[in-house]
Amino acid sequence: MSNTPSSRIEWIDFCRVWTAFFVVLRHVDRPYGSFNYIIDLFNYRSLIFFFFLAAGYFTHKAAAGQWLDWKRTRTLLVPFLFWTAVASILLLQPMMHWDQTLAGDFNWFRWSLIPREMGLLNWCYWDFDNVPLWFLRTLILLALFSPLLQRIPSKVLLVLVLLSFACSDVFCARDAETAASHKSWRVGWLPFRLYESILALGFYSLGLWIRRHADFARFSAFVREYAWAPVLAALLLLPFVYLFGFYPPVQSSALVLLGVSCTMGIGALCERYMPRFTHAVVALAPASFFIYVTHYIVLHALRLIMTGSYGGRFTETQCLYMPFVILAICSGLFFLLRRFCPRFVRLFALAK
Repeated sequence: MSNTPSSRIEWIDFCRVWTAFFVVLRHVDRPYGSFNYIIDLFNYRSLIFFFFLAAGYFTHKAAAGQWLDWKRTRTLLVPFLFWTAVASILLLQPMMHWDQTLAGDFNWFRWSLIPREMGLLNWCYWDFDNVPLWFLRTLILLALFSPLLQRIPSKVLLVLVLLSFACSDVFCARDAETAASHKSWRVGWLPFRLYESILALGFYSLGLWIRRHADFARFSAFVREYAWAPVLAALLLLPFVYLFGFYPPVQSSALVLLGVSCTMGIGALCERYMPRFTHAVVALAPASFFIYVTHYIVLHALRLIMTGSYGGRFTETQCLYMPFVILAICSGLFFLLRRFCPRFVRLFALAK
């Protein structure tokens, strides 16, 4: 039986849009105690890892004798270079020099700033000078070495998954300590979001491992059958985690794994019990990648318009509807570009 679906599967496309929306919500202001803050507690920076699990499961099978996947790497590298360059020019440096920019003074601009803002020269996790495309940068590396990962025996691959989950917290602590001191030479070269990239390796490898042991029909049936389990586990476990301060969520691989499985469970439950809602959400699935790479630019453009400053804060009421506004703008831009510039969408939004 084929390992890939012959047609679009709604619960998977629902998860893609769901995950993209929570990425947007996380980057919008979340005042302490607000509705956005409470909702984001159940996100705990974990939903993005659904993309890595799915990418590992649906990756193309490596050809015999193939060790590196240059074709897929080039496909991902094009939008990465394009959107990070766009964001560097339109967003990060203007944010730092917004008063000069608004006055028409662009003397601060240097072409050498672009590779720095792209994270190619400065990979320090805690540095502000980084376009938030670490997900795509990590996916590029995973895609490049995917044929090598596919050659690893199943038992060894499972050990790699467990080691990635176990070791990610160690590198997170090192990131924080090094960045806080700013006295180590490592600060300029510490790989950006190192601990999350290692965790991403674990999820990508887990996707490869699942694919070996379950074709798509079996995997999808399993998710649908046990959809309630991770959702109930999250609802029962997370209040106690936050109430008693156990394991900061960003550092807990177990909670991240629970978040990814909970995302899949919600997608399967919505597909079963809310088909009309699911169908409406799934219509945005082709735009999910475009939403991810453009939402930060749209967010700060709206911040400048509404507050008069790149560093301004939205009101609590604005925070409630701003994620939906950003989602609508990014989706609208995508479908407009797909209608009139299909080649642009294929190259820079990875939409067929």
